[in-house]
Order: sequence, then C-alpha cells, then structure tokens
Amino acid sequence: MKTIIISSSTSKKSKSFILCQEVAKKLKSQEIECDLIDARLLDLKSSHGTKTPSMIEAIKKINEADNLIIGMGVHNYSVNDSLKIILDTCFDKVNGKFFGILCAAGSEKSYLATMHLTQICMNQWKMIQLPRIIYATGKDFTDNKVTSTVLKEWMSEFVAEYISIGKKLLN
Repeated sequence: MKTIIISSSTSKKSKSFILCQEVAKKLKSQEIECDLIDARLLDLKSSHGTKTPSMIEAIKKINEADNLIIGMGVHNYSVNDSLKIILDTCFDKVNGKFFGILCAAGSEKSYLATMHLTQICMNQWKMIQLPRIIYATGKDFTDNKVTSTVLKEWMSEFVAEYISIGKKLLN
C-alpha cells in the first residue's frame, strides 16, 4: 500500500506539518510505503495549467499513490490557498482513491472546516474518506511536538483504521 501524505501548509511553524510527520512515522513503523509532499518546498503557481517542475513531481507521486492523507490548516473556516492550488492542479488522477484528513486549527470551533475538503474530494473525484479525522489545536502541541495524550491516541487509531480500510479497498 503506497501512501502519499500532503502537507498543504506553507507556514514555517505549521502544526499540520507536524501531524503529517507524526502520521508518516507511524505508517512507516507498520511497514507502509509512505512519502511526504511538503507544500513549503513546492513552487506553487495559482494559474490553471501552469505546472512548475516541483508540481509535476508532486503530480507523479500523487498519481502513483494507492491512498492519500491530506494535512491542512484552517483558513476562514475552509482549506488554505496552497491546498486549493494542489487540489486544482495535482489531483487529475485521484478518482476513487481512499484518503484521510489531518487538520490543525487555531481553535476548537473550526472543526467543521474539514467538511469543505471532504465535499471537494468526494464530489469532484468520488474519493472515499476515512471517517476518523485528526483535528488538533495549539493546546495539543508544546515546542513543536505533539504532547496531548488524547491526540496521540487518536493518531494511533487513525493509522490503524487507515491501514485496515486502505488494504481492504485495494483488494
């Protein structure tokens, strides 16, 4: 099972990137082939049809993946601009793929923002979503590390379910 994790935040202090790294470690510890795409390293162009070399490499990785995990921050109760660019330009061949969501937000009141990403992926590409979503806020981190025991438990459950359901969908 080949998984690509997309960290869509361009913030240098991205908490969603930390979530993506933690989940990648957990997947690799379960011998799942996993690679991370970091939006901070992509030369993102917002005009449709414009694809930079780094975007072309991201497209290749996404196309070759069996499953995806999308890391996002919350911006105005929705997805951020870099994620929207990635969705618009790099998701041509994701129809029917299984995906999960990792979300870091500024407050506990933005948890429904992930539903916008769910709607996009399910309606546009008929993707299948893992029902469990990881939703974290600033209180779950200390010194750029996940310190919340509850969040760590949720991440372990997320990974276990992601692997179990993902493998079933590939058969």
